[in-house]
Amino acid sequence: MKKTSWLKPLTISCTALMCVATFSTHGIAADKNAVLAEVGGKKLEAKVLEEQIANLPPQMQMMLVQNPQIKKQFVERWVDTNLLALEAQKTKLDQDPAVKNKLDEAKTFILAQEYVMKEIEKKINVTDADVKAYFEKNKAEFSEPESVKASHILVKVPQDADEKAWKDAEVKIKDIKKKLDGGADFAKLAQEMSDDPGSKAKGGDLGFFSKGRMVPEFEAAAFALKPGEVSQPVKTPFGYHLIKVVEKKDAHEKSFDEVKDQVKQNLLNQKRREALDAMLLNLKKQYPVKINETAIDETGKAPAAAPAAPAATQPKAAPTPKKK
Repeated sequence: MKKTSWLKPLTISCTALMCVATFSTHGIAADKNAVLAEVGGKKLEAKVLEEQIANLPPQMQMMLVQNPQIKKQFVERWVDTNLLALEAQKTKLDQDPAVKNKLDEAKTFILAQEYVMKEIEKKINVTDADVKAYFEKNKAEFSEPESVKASHILVKVPQDADEKAWKDAEVKIKDIKKKLDGGADFAKLAQEMSDDPGSKAKGGDLGFFSKGRMVPEFEAAAFALKPGEVSQPVKTPFGYHLIKVVEKKDAHEKSFDEVKDQVKQNLLNQKRREALDAMLLNLKKQYPVKINETAIDETGKAPAAAPAAPAATQPKAAPTPKKK
Protein backbone atom coordinates (compact mmCIF):
# COMPACT_ATOMS: atom_id res chain seq x y z
CA MET A 1 0.00 0.00 0.00
CA LYS A 2 1.07 3.57 -0.51
CA LYS A 3 2.60 5.33 2.45
CA THR A 4 0.22 8.22 1.93
CA SER A 5 -2.66 8.52 -0.45
CA TRP A 6 -4.54 11.77 -0.76
CA LEU A 7 -7.16 12.54 -3.33
CA LYS A 8 -7.99 16.22 -3.49
CA PRO A 9 -11.29 16.70 -5.30
CA LEU A 10 -11.55 19.71 -7.55
CA THR A 11 -13.95 22.27 -5.99
CA ILE A 12 -15.07 25.72 -7.15
CA SER A 13 -16.21 28.13 -4.48
CA CYS A 14 -18.96 30.69 -4.89
CA THR A 15 -16.35 33.42 -4.54
CA ALA A 16 -14.25 31.96 -7.34
CA LEU A 17 -17.25 31.76 -9.63
CA MET A 18 -18.11 35.38 -8.94
CA CYS A 19 -14.54 36.40 -9.73
CA VAL A 20 -14.56 34.44 -12.97
CA ALA A 21 -17.81 36.18 -13.85
CA THR A 22 -15.86 39.38 -14.38
CA PHE A 23 -13.55 37.80 -16.94
CA SER A 24 -13.85 37.37 -20.66
CA THR A 25 -15.46 34.83 -22.96
CA HIS A 26 -14.43 34.37 -26.60
CA GLY A 27 -17.00 35.24 -29.20
CA ILE A 28 -19.50 36.47 -26.65
CA ALA A 29 -20.47 39.35 -28.94
CA ALA A 30 -19.35 40.38 -32.43
CA ASP A 31 -19.58 44.06 -31.40
CA LYS A 32 -16.89 44.90 -28.86
CA ASN A 33 -19.06 47.74 -27.53
CA ALA A 34 -22.12 45.55 -27.12
CA VAL A 35 -23.63 45.78 -23.65
CA LEU A 36 -23.93 42.26 -22.27
CA ALA A 37 -25.74 43.27 -19.09
CA GLU A 38 -26.71 46.38 -17.15
CA VAL A 39 -27.47 46.80 -13.46
CA GLY A 40 -28.50 50.14 -11.96
CA GLY A 41 -26.70 52.10 -14.65
CA LYS A 42 -23.53 50.00 -14.52
CA LYS A 43 -22.79 48.27 -17.82
CA LEU A 44 -20.87 45.14 -18.67
CA GLU A 45 -19.47 45.56 -22.18
CA ALA A 46 -18.10 42.79 -24.37
CA LYS A 47 -14.77 44.58 -24.82
CA VAL A 48 -14.16 44.55 -21.05
CA LEU A 49 -14.46 40.80 -21.03
CA GLU A 50 -12.55 40.32 -24.27
CA GLU A 51 -9.59 42.34 -22.99
CA GLN A 52 -9.15 39.99 -20.03
CA ILE A 53 -9.65 36.61 -21.68
CA ALA A 54 -5.90 36.05 -21.91
CA ASN A 55 -5.68 36.07 -18.11
CA LEU A 56 -7.78 32.92 -17.81
CA PRO A 57 -6.16 29.47 -17.76
CA PRO A 58 -6.24 27.76 -21.19
CA GLN A 59 -8.62 25.05 -19.96
CA MET A 60 -11.07 27.70 -18.76
CA GLN A 61 -10.89 29.48 -22.11
CA MET A 62 -11.63 26.25 -23.94
CA MET A 63 -14.52 25.46 -21.61
CA LEU A 64 -16.10 28.86 -22.24
CA VAL A 65 -15.75 28.51 -26.01
CA GLN A 66 -17.26 25.03 -26.07
CA ASN A 67 -20.14 25.66 -23.67
CA PRO A 68 -22.23 28.80 -24.35
CA GLN A 69 -24.37 28.04 -21.30
CA ILE A 70 -21.39 28.63 -19.01
CA LYS A 71 -20.82 32.04 -20.60
CA LYS A 72 -24.41 32.96 -19.85
CA GLN A 73 -24.03 31.76 -16.24
CA PHE A 74 -20.96 33.97 -15.77
CA VAL A 75 -22.85 37.04 -16.99
CA GLU A 76 -25.77 36.17 -14.72
CA ARG A 77 -23.38 35.97 -11.75
CA TRP A 78 -22.02 39.41 -12.65
CA VAL A 79 -25.61 40.67 -12.49
CA ASP A 80 -26.27 38.95 -9.16
CA THR A 81 -23.05 40.28 -7.64
CA ASN A 82 -23.77 43.86 -8.69
CA LEU A 83 -27.36 43.68 -7.42
CA LEU A 84 -26.13 42.60 -4.01
CA ALA A 85 -23.40 45.27 -4.01
CA LEU A 86 -25.90 48.03 -4.87
CA GLU A 87 -28.16 47.02 -2.01
CA ALA A 88 -25.18 46.85 0.35
CA GLN A 89 -24.22 50.42 -0.60
CA LYS A 90 -27.81 51.55 -0.13
CA THR A 91 -27.68 50.31 3.46
CA LYS A 92 -24.25 52.01 3.88
CA LEU A 93 -22.60 48.65 4.56
CA ASP A 94 -19.48 49.98 2.84
CA GLN A 95 -19.13 52.45 5.73
CA ASP A 96 -18.94 49.69 8.35
CA PRO A 97 -15.38 49.68 9.80
CA ALA A 98 -14.93 45.94 9.39
CA VAL A 99 -16.13 46.06 5.78
CA LYS A 100 -13.93 49.09 5.05
CA ASN A 101 -10.93 47.11 6.29
CA LYS A 102 -11.79 44.25 3.93
CA LEU A 103 -12.20 46.68 1.02
CA ASP A 104 -8.81 48.22 1.81
CA GLU A 105 -7.21 44.77 1.95
CA ALA A 106 -8.79 43.84 -1.40
CA LYS A 107 -7.53 47.09 -2.95
CA THR A 108 -4.02 46.44 -1.63
CA PHE A 109 -4.02 42.89 -3.02
CA ILE A 110 -5.29 43.98 -6.45
CA LEU A 111 -2.75 46.81 -6.71
CA ALA A 112 0.09 44.45 -5.78
CA GLN A 113 -1.11 41.84 -8.27
CA GLU A 114 -1.48 44.33 -11.11
CA TYR A 115 1.92 45.85 -10.39
CA VAL A 116 3.56 42.45 -10.61
CA MET A 117 1.72 41.79 -13.89
CA LYS A 118 2.90 45.10 -15.32
CA GLU A 119 6.49 45.06 -14.11
CA ILE A 120 7.32 41.35 -14.19
CA GLU A 121 4.82 39.07 -15.91
CA LYS A 122 4.66 40.98 -19.20
CA LYS A 123 8.42 41.49 -19.37
CA ILE A 124 9.85 38.04 -18.70
CA ASN A 125 10.50 35.85 -21.70
CA VAL A 126 11.83 32.35 -22.33
CA THR A 127 13.14 31.48 -25.79
CA ASP A 128 13.25 28.07 -27.46
CA ALA A 129 17.03 28.20 -27.11
CA ASP A 130 16.67 28.74 -23.35
CA VAL A 131 14.39 25.73 -23.11
CA LYS A 132 16.71 23.48 -25.10
CA ALA A 133 19.78 24.56 -23.11
CA TYR A 134 18.06 23.91 -19.80
CA PHE A 135 16.95 20.45 -20.95
CA GLU A 136 20.45 19.46 -22.09
CA LYS A 137 21.95 20.63 -18.79
CA ASN A 138 19.32 19.00 -16.54
CA LYS A 139 18.31 15.78 -18.27
CA ALA A 140 18.37 13.90 -14.97
CA GLU A 141 15.37 15.95 -13.82
CA PHE A 142 13.29 14.44 -16.59
CA SER A 143 14.24 10.78 -16.25
CA GLU A 144 11.55 8.25 -15.45
CA PRO A 145 12.55 5.61 -12.87
CA GLU A 146 11.67 1.95 -13.17
CA SER A 147 8.00 1.43 -12.36
CA VAL A 148 5.38 -1.29 -12.15
CA LYS A 149 1.64 -1.34 -12.60
CA ALA A 150 0.10 -3.63 -10.03
CA SER A 151 -3.14 -4.65 -8.34
CA HIS A 152 -3.55 -6.07 -4.87
CA ILE A 153 -5.95 -7.73 -2.49
CA LEU A 154 -5.62 -6.71 1.15
CA VAL A 155 -6.77 -8.54 4.24
CA LYS A 156 -6.44 -5.77 6.77
CA VAL A 157 -5.20 -6.25 10.31
CA PRO A 158 -5.72 -3.45 12.87
CA GLN A 159 -2.57 -1.83 14.30
CA ASP A 160 -3.27 -3.02 17.83
CA ALA A 161 -4.32 -6.52 16.77
CA ASP A 162 -3.26 -9.59 18.76
CA GLU A 163 -1.61 -12.73 17.41
CA LYS A 164 -4.96 -14.43 16.78
CA ALA A 165 -6.09 -11.61 14.47
CA TRP A 166 -2.91 -12.01 12.42
CA LYS A 167 -3.41 -15.78 12.24
CA ASP A 168 -7.00 -15.34 11.09
CA ALA A 169 -5.89 -12.87 8.41
CA GLU A 170 -3.21 -15.28 7.24
CA VAL A 171 -5.76 -18.08 6.90
CA LYS A 172 -8.08 -15.80 4.91
CA ILE A 173 -5.38 -14.57 2.51
CA LYS A 174 -4.22 -18.15 1.86
CA ASP A 175 -7.80 -19.15 1.09
CA ILE A 176 -8.04 -16.30 -1.45
CA LYS A 177 -4.73 -17.43 -2.99
CA LYS A 178 -6.12 -20.93 -3.46
CA LYS A 179 -9.09 -19.48 -5.34
CA LEU A 180 -6.74 -17.55 -7.60
CA ASP A 181 -4.61 -20.63 -8.21
CA GLY A 182 -7.85 -22.40 -9.14
CA GLY A 183 -8.54 -19.85 -11.89
CA ALA A 184 -10.60 -17.20 -10.11
CA ASP A 185 -10.46 -13.67 -11.55
CA PHE A 186 -8.13 -11.40 -9.55
CA ALA A 187 -10.08 -8.19 -10.14
CA LYS A 188 -13.40 -9.80 -9.20
CA LEU A 189 -11.98 -11.26 -5.97
CA ALA A 190 -10.44 -7.87 -5.12
CA GLN A 191 -13.85 -6.21 -5.49
CA GLU A 192 -15.45 -8.85 -3.29
CA MET A 193 -12.79 -9.48 -0.62
CA SER A 194 -10.18 -6.72 -0.46
CA ASP A 195 -10.15 -4.40 2.57
CA ASP A 196 -8.46 -1.54 0.73
CA PRO A 197 -11.20 1.05 0.06
CA GLY A 198 -8.99 3.03 -2.31
CA SER A 199 -8.50 0.23 -4.85
CA LYS A 200 -11.29 -2.25 -4.08
CA ALA A 201 -13.83 -0.79 -6.54
CA LYS A 202 -11.15 -0.76 -9.28
CA GLY A 203 -10.42 -4.46 -8.90
CA GLY A 204 -7.38 -3.74 -6.73
CA ASP A 205 -5.71 -1.53 -9.36
CA LEU A 206 -2.96 0.69 -7.88
CA GLY A 207 -1.74 2.10 -11.18
CA PHE A 208 1.96 2.64 -11.87
CA PHE A 209 4.35 3.34 -9.00
CA SER A 210 8.11 3.61 -8.67
CA LYS A 211 10.41 2.60 -5.83
CA GLY A 212 9.99 4.54 -2.62
CA ARG A 213 6.22 4.91 -3.00
CA MET A 214 5.18 1.77 -1.12
CA VAL A 215 6.18 0.20 2.19
CA PRO A 216 9.39 -1.87 1.77
CA GLU A 217 7.80 -5.36 2.01
CA PHE A 218 5.18 -4.53 -0.62
CA GLU A 219 7.70 -2.83 -2.91
CA ALA A 220 10.17 -5.72 -2.80
CA ALA A 221 7.52 -8.27 -3.71
CA ALA A 222 6.00 -6.17 -6.50
CA PHE A 223 9.30 -5.40 -8.26
CA ALA A 224 10.37 -9.05 -8.03
CA LEU A 225 7.32 -10.26 -9.97
CA LYS A 226 7.00 -10.58 -13.75
CA PRO A 227 3.94 -9.22 -15.58
CA GLY A 228 1.02 -11.57 -15.04
CA GLU A 229 2.44 -13.17 -11.89
CA VAL A 230 0.70 -13.17 -8.51
CA SER A 231 2.72 -13.10 -5.31
CA GLN A 232 2.51 -15.34 -2.30
CA PRO A 233 0.91 -13.65 0.73
CA VAL A 234 2.98 -10.57 1.68
CA LYS A 235 2.90 -9.33 5.27
CA THR A 236 3.11 -5.57 5.89
CA PRO A 237 2.07 -3.32 8.79
CA PHE A 238 -1.34 -3.06 7.10
CA GLY A 239 -2.05 -6.80 6.98
CA TYR A 240 -1.62 -9.44 4.28
CA HIS A 241 -1.54 -8.73 0.53
CA LEU A 242 -1.70 -10.65 -2.69
CA ILE A 243 -0.02 -8.65 -5.46
CA LYS A 244 -0.47 -9.04 -9.20
CA VAL A 245 1.89 -7.19 -11.54
CA VAL A 246 0.23 -6.14 -14.77
CA GLU A 247 3.01 -4.21 -16.53
CA LYS A 248 6.57 -3.03 -16.02
CA LYS A 249 8.44 0.00 -17.37
CA ASP A 250 12.22 0.27 -17.42
CA ALA A 251 13.92 3.47 -16.29
CA HIS A 252 14.32 5.88 -19.21
CA GLU A 253 14.95 9.51 -20.08
CA LYS A 254 12.09 11.49 -21.57
CA SER A 255 12.63 13.09 -24.95
CA PHE A 256 12.83 16.86 -25.39
CA ASP A 257 9.49 16.92 -27.19
CA GLU A 258 7.83 15.17 -24.24
CA VAL A 259 8.97 17.75 -21.70
CA LYS A 260 9.58 21.01 -23.56
CA ASP A 261 6.34 22.58 -22.33
CA GLN A 262 7.17 21.58 -18.75
CA VAL A 263 10.71 22.94 -19.11
CA LYS A 264 9.44 26.25 -20.45
CA GLN A 265 7.02 26.59 -17.53
CA ASN A 266 9.80 25.76 -15.06
CA LEU A 267 12.00 28.47 -16.56
CA LEU A 268 9.19 31.02 -16.51
CA ASN A 269 8.52 30.26 -12.85
CA GLN A 270 12.21 30.55 -12.06
CA LYS A 271 12.45 33.94 -13.78
CA ARG A 272 9.31 35.12 -12.00
CA ARG A 273 10.74 34.19 -8.61
CA GLU A 274 14.09 35.84 -9.35
CA ALA A 275 12.48 39.04 -10.63
CA LEU A 276 10.04 39.24 -7.71
CA ASP A 277 12.79 38.59 -5.14
CA ALA A 278 14.91 41.35 -6.65
CA MET A 279 11.94 43.72 -6.75
CA LEU A 280 11.03 43.09 -3.11
CA LEU A 281 14.64 43.49 -2.00
CA ASN A 282 14.75 46.91 -3.68
CA LEU A 283 11.37 47.96 -2.26
CA LYS A 284 12.47 47.07 1.27
CA LYS A 285 15.26 49.60 0.85
CA GLN A 286 12.76 52.29 -0.16
CA TYR A 287 10.07 51.69 2.44
CA PRO A 288 10.61 51.02 6.16
CA VAL A 289 9.60 47.51 7.19
CA LYS A 290 9.31 46.33 10.78
CA ILE A 291 8.26 42.84 11.84
CA ASN A 292 7.48 42.20 15.50
CA GLU A 293 8.42 38.54 15.92
CA THR A 294 7.43 38.49 19.60
CA ALA A 295 3.95 39.81 18.88
CA ILE A 296 3.54 37.31 16.04
CA ASP A 297 4.42 34.44 18.37
CA GLU A 298 1.93 35.67 20.96
CA THR A 299 -0.90 36.17 18.46
CA GLY A 300 -3.61 33.56 18.85
CA LYS A 301 -2.34 32.18 22.12
CA ALA A 302 -4.84 31.64 24.92
CA PRO A 303 -4.62 34.37 27.55
CA ALA A 304 -2.75 33.44 30.69
CA ALA A 305 -4.97 32.24 33.52
CA ALA A 306 -5.60 34.84 36.19
CA PRO A 307 -3.91 34.07 39.53
CA ALA A 308 -6.13 32.35 42.02
CA ALA A 309 -7.70 34.65 44.60
CA PRO A 310 -6.39 34.18 48.16
CA ALA A 311 -8.57 32.05 50.38
CA ALA A 312 -10.93 34.11 52.47
CA THR A 313 -10.07 34.08 56.21
CA GLN A 314 -12.85 33.16 58.57
CA PRO A 315 -13.59 35.89 61.16
CA LYS A 316 -12.77 34.95 64.70
CA ALA A 317 -15.75 34.13 66.88
CA ALA A 318 -16.66 36.77 69.45
CA PRO A 319 -15.50 35.81 72.97
CA THR A 320 -18.19 34.31 75.17
CA PRO A 321 -18.81 36.56 78.20
CA LYS A 322 -17.96 34.98 81.53
CA LYS A 323 -20.77 34.28 83.90
CA LYS A 324 -20.72 36.28 87.14
